[in-house]
Amino acid sequence: MDNFIVSARKYRPQTFRTVVGQQHITGTLKNAILQKHLAQAFLFCGPRGVGKTTCARILAKTINCFNVTADGEACDVCDSCTSFNNGQSLNVYELDAASNNSVDDIRQLVEQVRFAPQLGSHRVYIIDEVHMLSTAAFNAFLKTLEEPPKHAIFILATTEKHKIIPTILSRCQIFDFNRIKIEDMASHLAWIAKTEGIAAEEEALRLIAQKADGGLRDACSMFDQMVSFSGNNITYKTTAENLHVLDYDYYFKVGDFILEQKLPDVLLIFDEILKRGFDGHNFVVGLAEHLRNLLVCKDVTTLQLLEVSENVKLRYSEQSQKAPLMILLKALSILNKCDISFKAAKNQRLHVEMALMQLTFLAAPPQQEAEKKNDVSEQNGTSQSASVANSDAKGAFVPTSKEVKTVKTSSTPLTNIVTLKPKTQFSLSDSVSVMAKTDKADEKKNDVAEELLRDKELNIEEVRSAIFQYAEEKFKTSNRLIYSTLTSHQAELGEENGSDSYRIIIPIHNEVQSESFREHSQHFLDFLRKQLFNRKITFAFSERDVVQQEKKIYSAKEKYHHLAAKNPLVAEISKRFNLELDF
Repeated sequence: MDNFIVSARKYRPQTFRTVVGQQHITGTLKNAILQKHLAQAFLFCGPRGVGKTTCARILAKTINCFNVTADGEACDVCDSCTSFNNGQSLNVYELDAASNNSVDDIRQLVEQVRFAPQLGSHRVYIIDEVHMLSTAAFNAFLKTLEEPPKHAIFILATTEKHKIIPTILSRCQIFDFNRIKIEDMASHLAWIAKTEGIAAEEEALRLIAQKADGGLRDACSMFDQMVSFSGNNITYKTTAENLHVLDYDYYFKVGDFILEQKLPDVLLIFDEILKRGFDGHNFVVGLAEHLRNLLVCKDVTTLQLLEVSENVKLRYSEQSQKAPLMILLKALSILNKCDISFKAAKNQRLHVEMALMQLTFLAAPPQQEAEKKNDVSEQNGTSQSASVANSDAKGAFVPTSKEVKTVKTSSTPLTNIVTLKPKTQFSLSDSVSVMAKTDKADEKKNDVAEELLRDKELNIEEVRSAIFQYAEEKFKTSNRLIYSTLTSHQAELGEENGSDSYRIIIPIHNEVQSESFREHSQHFLDFLRKQLFNRKITFAFSERDVVQQEKKIYSAKEKYHHLAAKNPLVAEISKRFNLELDF
């Protein structure tokens, strides 16, 4: 118990050869050591647990090794390597910038740079989490980093490269570490399990690697956790249960039920998943990834994109043969929309269930879809015929008598009259309903339609009511100018000379009202024709002079003069009795 060391430390790489998944970094560093082309400042960037600090320590040990091998590795035999392995080397100085980020800490480091190494050729300074340094500490470090002594080499490591100031970046040789692949981590964990005498299933190790998300240190920690949980026999089932990962068997079952249109089974599986404590959002993301894998299996050349074992690849390949390509694409689109809008949904379970319902009926047989389309077309045809019949009934309205109305017009002359012609009418008869091929045919059919239509006579009260209704609609849409234009004066009605058309006269005060109304004129005209059942309506504006308002009386003097002008006896009384008003 006291001698237990976690796998991340116990099996930490000690040479470049044992570093996992960073061959492009280790190869470059070994060549630089062999060719003696070492930079004076390195910057190692990358996510957590990928080997930044490990490579920095291996580089520091190899630089001071007395007997570097032909492939650029440290010998682990000389005094420098032995002292480093025992943690007694004075040539390697490590600083944690997260806890030593002040200017004084950097000044202390700069003072130590002056001293030459006692054993070996270089003194190596490793600064971990360098992005945590303050701005003042960075500035204090700039000059030393730009012109360090010949025996000093700086290795900076960070997980957040964007937080480092550009002046530091320009002085360093930058190495970007990659996320470690699932295959590399699984093979490394298999080697650890074999070394420790632990039986582990390949699928279980792959699941640990997937959960680690590219970090080998996290994978080793999960491996130790699984050893503590299941003993010396790690299985896929126990690993999925302990790491709280949804088993891929659920996704295969859901995929089969969707293709078979078994909605109740799909909903029951989703309910079981929720009862096991899994989040609905994670289920949606996992199902989308499952469908993506099925899509990848459609082509042999893209099978390499699957990061699963051969047995699981075979299962994916079998299920992908049952799923048509278009269904997979539509399903991915539905799940993507569900994923995006999941957090905004108030009832998240219903939100996911609605997506599952849509997925289930994507695989509807073409015959059923065709029957549905035929039913819809028949219903549309019936509704269209009914609407035509209703419109014919309205258009065939014939008044019993037509009264000639005489409307009193204002003495104010009509100026700047804008007359809008009625819109071209469409026939309701079968012969005119067919689309014409030429403009002449359209004109002839429109003439026939106009002859067939009989318009309703107008009443001035109905006209004013329709205009007020239109003004109310504009008022609700915050168009106050149109509202005031239509309601400030009563509209008037007059017949156009020599025709049966009706002209509605709308009084206005200025050109501003006319210009503002111009863009709404056609909509206004259509509204009146629809409300009044008359397609021969036109309207025009007439400018009226603004009535001068009487001057209001405020002061006592103004009141006296007003009363005196209205009744001369008031002035006579004031004069006879020598009355004086306090103005």
